[in-house]
Amino acid sequence: MRHAIAALSTFLTATVCLAQPSGDERRAEKIDGLVRIIGAQAGIVLHCRQFYAIDDTVSDGLSRIVRPTLDQSLGPKQAQTAVDDEGKRLAQEIADVGPERWCADQRNILNTEGVRVFLD
Repeated sequence: MRHAIAALSTFLTATVCLAQPSGDERRAEKIDGLVRIIGAQAGIVLHCRQFYAIDDTVSDGLSRIVRPTLDQSLGPKQAQTAVDDEGKRLAQEIADVGPERWCADQRNILNTEGVRVFLD
């Protein structure tokens, strides 16, 4: 499990930090992905425990690995703003589809990517 998290961290750090100026759109997409990972983990912790068992080590590990990369890419203040904005967007998304459906979708996505946040 730690190897999967370490590999994800290496990939995210390399792709965000080494993005060339001509790849601004790709860099923005990767940064958006980092922000979404942090938001998704917060949403999972807040809403999904009532439906599924969560591997806290993996969930916390994802956030701990991704956050420094995001801070390095945007600067801590702008990164926090991005995370706060994602939290608002995500809260609305969860309200729109309902927590049970949102959590089921996250479980289907995350448990097929090699990093198992959901235990059941």
